[in-house]
Amino acid sequence: MNESKKGWWARLWSRPNSKWLLGIPVGGFLAVAVGAVALQTMNYTLHQTSKTEFCYVCHSHEQFIKPEYEASSHFSNASGVQAGCKDCHLPDMQDDWFAYVTKKVIVSKDIIPELRGVISTREKYEDYRPHGAEKVWRHFKENDSKNCRKCHSSENMDLEAQDRFASRRHARAEERGQTCIDCHYGIVHELPENAREILAKIDEDMEAEEQD
Repeated sequence: MNESKKGWWARLWSRPNSKWLLGIPVGGFLAVAVGAVALQTMNYTLHQTSKTEFCYVCHSHEQFIKPEYEASSHFSNASGVQAGCKDCHLPDMQDDWFAYVTKKVIVSKDIIPELRGVISTREKYEDYRPHGAEKVWRHFKENDSKNCRKCHSSENMDLEAQDRFASRRHARAEERGQTCIDCHYGIVHELPENAREILAKIDEDMEAEEQD
């Protein structure tokens, strides 16, 4: 049958001319190359926008959060090990890439209240502090302080090398099933006045959820 008389569906599945066969591997190579470049570009962008310096782009972070962070032991300490914003507030990219990207998408919405000036002044920032603290602490309680444990592994702690108070508290915490945030809060950011009430409320909510 003459090719011109075939229907479009038949022509679609007919053997292509030899000159088009070269396009199959070439097209495949280009698709892989474009995909690789796009993935690398995406990972580079994710990495750059996760740096602490990038967080300071927001006026509220530069004005209020930066001084708190730089006055903390997570910024400067005897061992010289520094934890940045992403270490505490983002999942490990190498451990779970999809969770990392999902979290990045969620936190990108923070630009909306920033543009609205929700915490543009010291008074507004202090009013927002209890809400922000509860949000982060609740997340840490729910995931067993996963971000803390990236650096501070209880399994690798040498309790005998710690002072008596710390050693006893850490041993009891493991026995009781407590998590880092139960004791170690307000390390980087200043505490809201009702910090204990916030933690107690989180515990009550979690106990109620377990009973349900």
